[in-house]
Amino acid sequence: MNNVAEASDNAALAGAPATSAFWSRRRVFWLCFALTAVLYSQPQYWNWPERRDQANWDYFSQVIARGGAPYKDVVNIKTPASAYIGAAAILVAKPFGWRDIYAIRVTYTLLAALTVALTFMVACQLFDNTRVGVLAAIILAGIQQFAVLNIAGVQPKTPMILFGLVALLATMKGRSFTAGVFGMLSALSWQPGLLFVGAAGLGFSRYLTSWRDLKVARLLAGAAVPLIILLLHLWVAGAVRGFYVWCFQYPFSVYGPREYTTTQGFLDRFSELLEEPYAIDGKYFYFALAGLLLVISREVWGALKGGWRAAKQLAPRHQVIIAAIVYSIFCRIDMQGEQDLIPLLPFVAIFAAALIIFLLDAAAGFGATLEVSARRVWLQKIKFGAACAVLLIVAVAGVISVRVPSKGLSAQLTDSAEIASQLGPGDRIFAHGQSEMLVLSGLTNASKYTNLDHGKDNYLDLVEPGGFAGWFERLKTQRPKIVMLARTANLDRTDVFLAWLASDYQQREAGVFTYYVRNEP
Repeated sequence: MNNVAEASDNAALAGAPATSAFWSRRRVFWLCFALTAVLYSQPQYWNWPERRDQANWDYFSQVIARGGAPYKDVVNIKTPASAYIGAAAILVAKPFGWRDIYAIRVTYTLLAALTVALTFMVACQLFDNTRVGVLAAIILAGIQQFAVLNIAGVQPKTPMILFGLVALLATMKGRSFTAGVFGMLSALSWQPGLLFVGAAGLGFSRYLTSWRDLKVARLLAGAAVPLIILLLHLWVAGAVRGFYVWCFQYPFSVYGPREYTTTQGFLDRFSELLEEPYAIDGKYFYFALAGLLLVISREVWGALKGGWRAAKQLAPRHQVIIAAIVYSIFCRIDMQGEQDLIPLLPFVAIFAAALIIFLLDAAAGFGATLEVSARRVWLQKIKFGAACAVLLIVAVAGVISVRVPSKGLSAQLTDSAEIASQLGPGDRIFAHGQSEMLVLSGLTNASKYTNLDHGKDNYLDLVEPGGFAGWFERLKTQRPKIVMLARTANLDRTDVFLAWLASDYQQREAGVFTYYVRNEP
């Protein structure tokens, strides 16, 4: 985006030539990756407890690693690529004796580090300015929640945005087939990732005005490859219908309408997230908004000066802006918790960095004349170095200051071993909303459903023989010896489960978990 950066901004690192042997962008990319991986590999993180949605996905990965099929042997409402990544980590680590929990955590820590490095590359390509890229990488690496949400298990939003960043980078570099492949991989990690295929289509078609170079056709061909591979795999496993029902029909017909909130409700929830989980880093969201408006205004001004034809030529680069806006609109439609902001964080880092560089350059050039341009360059270097140092110190301090909850993974492992020891040969366990127990113990759930909240319990009336009642009777005939019931706030038929437990089970308390043991006959 040539009109965003001054000619002096084209240096590779604070004024160094872009062709510098040491400060090449490829080398800085790997440096960002390595430093972030080290930062996120603190010893205390390995005791982070298994929790809620990530525990569901860790269990999903375990089932796949055992040979199970998604949506047939275990159900979730997101596309499954992130679980396959977790399953691959488990299988690769198994010969080395690594516990599957740690194999998954190492893998997703590395994916988070790779996302930081790709944020650097996208920012460099967008602005043709490595300084923006370096600051963006530092900002993203230092966001506490980005670290915390990626060191505790499978996190579908991370591969979604990671593959999306690759698709954006490929779009800006004119690689349409690659953009299609990674855009679809993003969608197969989480459905909203399809926006990157759409953004690439807008970019390659120059806003739907140019088709003769067949780049859009190559984009669609690339997108078709991973989709066809997944569908063939699911077809062989007999899980295509389950994939459609739970990843598309249920979210559009039940989950979306049920969770949709008012504009005021969205603003209240967004403010709550910025004030609580993102309290330390919330300032970057405001910087990013100002930076985005600055970039848009410059693009509009450039289009007015250069005309529509010139603006169309920059369409591939505009897709970074468009992708950020589209995902922000999606957040307005569905934003449950801090993890839903993960795909927004690289854009926050990029546009916040762009604003900071603009302000630094403006300050360095204040009062400068053409006769003292050399002085201005040195001022830019000094101010950029100082900004990097300050942000790096803040980033490292913020990430290492995170404290593991008092009841960490070691306490959970002790509990799970105690509970599992009560199971004899042939005994079953049913966990609802408590997939942590399944992950820690390595046990298989008595049902493929581990979480029936947000209307899933009622939805069984449409997808299970005999509806919810038929499914529940089949569950009871298995006579699971241990039942764990949690996350009932959004469970419509809580009373049915509680009546069953009251008649056949006794409640017990462990150090971390509450569970129920079947009464002996």
